[in-house]
Amino acid sequence: MDNFFELGPKSTEFSKSALDHVWHPCTQMRDHEQMPLVPIAKGDGVYLEDFDGRRYIDGISSWWVNLFGHVNPYINQQIANQLKKLEHVILAGFTHESVVTLSRRLVAKAKHLKPDSTQPLTRCFYADNGSSAVEVALKMSFHACRNRGQAGKTRFVSLSNSYHGETLGALAVSDVGLYKETYGPLLLEPIVMPTPDCYYRGELDWQSHSEQAFKPMEELLAEQHGSICAVIVEPLVQCAGGMRMYHPKYLQLLRAACDDYGVDLIADEIAVGFGRTGTFFACEQASIVPDFLCLSKGLTGGYLPLSVVMTTEKMYRHFYDRYETMKAFLHSHSYTGNPLACAAALATLDLFEQSDVLGQNKILAEQIKNGLAQLNDHPNISEVRQTGMIAAVEMVQHKNDRIPFPWQQRRGLIVYK
Repeated sequence: MDNFFELGPKSTEFSKSALDHVWHPCTQMRDHEQMPLVPIAKGDGVYLEDFDGRRYIDGISSWWVNLFGHVNPYINQQIANQLKKLEHVILAGFTHESVVTLSRRLVAKAKHLKPDSTQPLTRCFYADNGSSAVEVALKMSFHACRNRGQAGKTRFVSLSNSYHGETLGALAVSDVGLYKETYGPLLLEPIVMPTPDCYYRGELDWQSHSEQAFKPMEELLAEQHGSICAVIVEPLVQCAGGMRMYHPKYLQLLRAACDDYGVDLIADEIAVGFGRTGTFFACEQASIVPDFLCLSKGLTGGYLPLSVVMTTEKMYRHFYDRYETMKAFLHSHSYTGNPLACAAALATLDLFEQSDVLGQNKILAEQIKNGLAQLNDHPNISEVRQTGMIAAVEMVQHKNDRIPFPWQQRRGLIVYK
């Protein structure tokens, strides 16, 4: 494999040095015998810069986390202000201003999901990253069932082609074989239902296809709800599964069915929250409130690891009791609710409120749509699809029969190069 570009001398030296000790994630390290790591010395807005001054547009938003650019002066200042007061404190038995303020503001934001909801999201449980948030939601749903005397509810339902993270619980409810198959013997077994992915809609429109795709889920919940704790979904876009998309109607039908059959709904908005789908939360487009809302990535504007699981007062009360009943939720992380991360999250919320970010995103989304329109007739492109700021181009061998390229050809890597 040929190098896809030549690094400068300083960057080349640093890239080679990294290979001596750093095991990089989601990577076959042998590839870097021919393909250099891109060493980054600093960032500035949309740009990253290497050690020889070469600049790169951070088109992946540093793994979908950065919202307002690198070295953002406002977020920098808010973190610096917090650093002068408190860097960290255990959140068990203690609390601090930033986590209280952040929780209050997130609860206020969540009211936009469905302003007239009788079960709004009022409680925030913090963790370190997205996978950990999913673990919290899964455990909390299962534990709540036990606390209310429903010990027979032990199973989870997820969608085919879904992705929820790399830790064992989150990986178990995922369905991307590349990440999951190796670890199968270690994982719990969810019930996997067909994705509402509109790539397979045929002649139907997005809404009609999503309604039709919900029928198997409806049947499952009707028949097996007595053994099911929760259904977990990525609202609107299955990101790591190839940016596959579906209509909000599916979420509306799922919320109604979960209500009817007493099953929790977990909305994994780790990748799709904070404006990426065109609304602050993706679930807003369906006007639903999940029982658990998992947030991370953009939560801190790409600065520091932080995640939160938002849930209802009703869920909170399933754990609220005398100590001797042993109903407390004894899940924890050392850096839960870290003050510096909370300060970054508060600054991120400030930036959303100080300017019309979502309005600007609509303009940018239209530019993305227009820019990609030229690919609609390409013989190796079967679909160009978009939900808000997320757009995807589906590459195939032949447009008409939609046969994908063999994965061994690594066409994605060719595009990357």
